[in-house]
Amino acid sequence: MITCLHTADVHVATFGALLPEASHVVRTDLLDRARAKGVEAVSAEVKAVLGELAQDGPVLCTCSTLGPLVDELGLPNIVRIDRPAMEAAVSQGGEVVVAICLDSTRDATLALFDEIAAGRARAKLVLCDAAWAFFETGDMTGFAQAIFDALHGQGPRVLLAQASMAVVAPLLEAQGVQVFTTPKAAADCVAALA
Repeated sequence: MITCLHTADVHVATFGALLPEASHVVRTDLLDRARAKGVEAVSAEVKAVLGELAQDGPVLCTCSTLGPLVDELGLPNIVRIDRPAMEAAVSQGGEVVVAICLDSTRDATLALFDEIAAGRARAKLVLCDAAWAFFETGDMTGFAQAIFDALHGQGPRVLLAQASMAVVAPLLEAQGVQVFTTPKAAADCVAALA
C-alpha cells in the first residue's frame, strides 16, 4: 500500500490520479510550522509520521520543504518528491532553471541539486514568490500565470521544484521550454517500490 504525505489538500487530487491505489495523509500544519519556525521545528514529528507510514509500505512525501527530513531518515521505501525529477533535469548537464515559489524550499532544493549534479550541471534559481498568494486562495489559473511570467525567457530547461507548480508546464512547453515536473517522476518512483 502506497501512502502519500501531503502538506496541502490540492495534492490529493493530483496524486490520486497518478497513484489510484494510494492512501493520502494531509498535514497542512507541518508546512505552516516549517515556514514559520524552520524545518528543524517539525523534524522529529515529520520523521515519526514518515517512519510510521513506512511500516505499511512505500511512502511519497510530496512537500519539497520537508524533503531534507526524508533524506535524514534514510529509509529506502520513502521517496522525496523532488529527487526523481531533479535527477532527470541534471542528467543533461549545463544550466537548469530551478523554479520555486516558497523561499522555505530554497536551501533544501539547492542542496539536493548540488548533491545530484556533482558539478555536472548548474542551477539558476528563480523564486516565483508572487505566485504563492494565488495558490493559497485556490486560484490555480492565476498561480500558473504568475509562475509563467516569472520564468518567461529564463532558459530552455526548467525544473519546477514544487509539486503544485506542475500546472504551469503546458504553458512553458508551448513556448518550447523543456520542463521537468516532480509529481509524475516521483509517482513513478514510488510505484516501482510497491
